Amino acid sequence: MARSIRLLTVLKQQLKRQGITYKKLASELGLTESAIKQMFAADNMSLKRMDAICEILKLDISDLVAISEDQENRIELLSAEQEAILIGDQRLLLVAYCVVNHWTFEEIIARYELTEPECIEQLVKLDKMNFIELLPGNRIKALIAPNFAWQPNGPIEHFFRNEVQGAFFDDSFDELGCIRLVKNGDISIAARKQLVDRLKVIGQAFDDTNREERKLSPNDRKGTTMVLAIRHWQFQAFVALERKSD
Repeated sequence: MARSIRLLTVLKQQLKRQGITYKKLASELGLTESAIKQMFAADNMSLKRMDAICEILKLDISDLVAISEDQENRIELLSAEQEAILIGDQRLLLVAYCVVNHWTFEEIIARYELTEPECIEQLVKLDKMNFIELLPGNRIKALIAPNFAWQPNGPIEHFFRNEVQGAFFDDSFDELGCIRLVKNGDISIAARKQLVDRLKVIGQAFDDTNREERKLSPNDRKGTTMVLAIRHWQFQAFVALERKSD
């Protein structure tokens, strides 16, 4: 697919994500809705027009390029075996984390106690897993898709439950920019589905923010985890007090 067509595809995705219809876009640009539809249908748009739409989206064309590259030939899921390899090697897991967050080789060895040969050794392993492409000059090209996820009930999820989850929630969450929000109530399945859709939007906002923050140096960023969860659940002590049906 030509790069220009890929950029138009990303442009349409971003319009949909921000809830901007062709009608609204036409109004912003002083064009007719039919002209906008024809412009996208023909997969032909001038750089000036694309720049104008990016301004409405509060994006740069460079942002479209970055998103397009993220979506091109990227893996969405590792195998359970590959996840097990990561869990079994703490240094490899660390370097993989850095790669997911688009750290450079120089940034990794500057922050962590890894020598250049040690870091290269881990990057070579990730390259063999098709997690990255290790380029000349120790440049790193991540090969994971924007919607990359861990195996459901796979080694990484089990590791999180057993080793991370307790430590994560064992905190007051009173630091600036932190929150632990727990809500409980009786709602319908339909309402729960609506909330799930909203939570997915929040998850996408986190991914968008993470992508934007790559422009900052690692010294200006802190490792941040956000957990979104909702399910049918009742406190077992309350369940024990329920009347038993005859």
